[in-house]
Amino acid sequence: MVIGGGFGRNGRVVGTAVVAGLAVAGGFLAGPLMGGSTASSHWDAPLMVTDPQVDATDLYAFTSPDAPETITVIVNYQPFELPRSPIPYRFAVDTHYDVNVDNTGDGTPDLVYRWTFRDEDRRGLLPFVTGPVTSLTSPHLRFRQHYTLERLRPGSPPETLVRDAIAAPSHLGPPLMPDYDKLRREAIRRLPGGGQTYAGQAADPFYTNLKATALIRFGVPVPPINVGTPLNVSTMVLQVPKSELALRGDSGRNPVVGVWATAARRSVNVAGGSTRYVQVSRVGNATFNEVFVRCPVALPCGANDRYNASAPVTDRSTPELYEAVLHPARPKAIEPFTGVRAPAEPRRDLEEVWLRGITGLNSHALNRDAGPAQPVAAEELRLNMGTPVSARPARLGYLAGDRQGFPNGRRLDDDVSPIVLGILEGALTGPGLPGVGAGVQGGRPTKPVTSTFPYLATPL
Repeated sequence: MVIGGGFGRNGRVVGTAVVAGLAVAGGFLAGPLMGGSTASSHWDAPLMVTDPQVDATDLYAFTSPDAPETITVIVNYQPFELPRSPIPYRFAVDTHYDVNVDNTGDGTPDLVYRWTFRDEDRRGLLPFVTGPVTSLTSPHLRFRQHYTLERLRPGSPPETLVRDAIAAPSHLGPPLMPDYDKLRREAIRRLPGGGQTYAGQAADPFYTNLKATALIRFGVPVPPINVGTPLNVSTMVLQVPKSELALRGDSGRNPVVGVWATAARRSVNVAGGSTRYVQVSRVGNATFNEVFVRCPVALPCGANDRYNASAPVTDRSTPELYEAVLHPARPKAIEPFTGVRAPAEPRRDLEEVWLRGITGLNSHALNRDAGPAQPVAAEELRLNMGTPVSARPARLGYLAGDRQGFPNGRRLDDDVSPIVLGILEGALTGPGLPGVGAGVQGGRPTKPVTSTFPYLATPL
């Protein structure tokens, strides 16, 4: 299944702005941290720098806390969006944005949710907002985006779930958008059969501790400074019943699903007149592309672009990916700075976390109707839908004994940087490492997430 993007107008300017902002917060972001300042996928490959509309920053999948019979999936694109930008941020119109769901464990999608966008542009020589916008259909909103959401199953025709919905616009602040919450409520669309969806702008929920980020991504020590992301992203949020995602519609017998998001751009064969979509972006688990896909230096390289164009079913046969998980470079590199000796290789614990699912927690082997074959090694964000919602969620997730937390899916408050650091150091190879996560927990998002759909905070 393939998908793709376009060109963002402010990509380079915004990238510079966020690095500058983080430099102020941290006071040291120079050298290897310039340009790749977060541990999520805000910049994971060279081609993404020039194509921010299809640059997936983060993927989340979790049981909805206020509707536990449903699953919420969030995928964010176009990092580093400036607040109150006079130019609207937009989804690419020549693109398939897909959320892929694997409920059998074979590394291929059994279910795909696809967003496609179109522009309604009445600006002419005017700005995109010419007066107070009090609804999505306001005549003062002279640029808006519409989208269609489809559900695809192998061997079946696409099903249209939402047609020509309006996405929430870029936020210009109270004078021009006096009640953005109202605009966001209007942008939420109910789905047939249960569930809802939202597309538009939101505050970036990612946060990190710079010490954890630098060790994970670059293998270098820096001060343990907590940083949120003081910018916005473009987001697509999907909430659907668990039975819709589960194999044979039975989340009791088959609770585990694997999720990843892809984007594919339209490609036209001029000579033959044919059109196809070419995948250019992929995101599953946080930090996977940056940490495990090997490059000659710490900065992104062509191998990261190849990962973005690949499918999970090919991961086992891709040495630069699979062997990098079994024999990771990062744990040895950070030994002198952490005092934690790298565990023995091959790292079967890392293979479970990122490629197969953790035995007894979120492996597809828990699905009783999936067949006798062992699930294939494929990088997916795996979620056990049967894990109860935690009464007291732990931000260090599974490492802190919270079975609902990352890497069993990913919630908006899961502190992924110290979790990944602890797993790399071997936290799952024994009874646990003293001090894992201590001193490197990542603070809070710049703007707090909410307790109701779509859960992300309104844009800054």
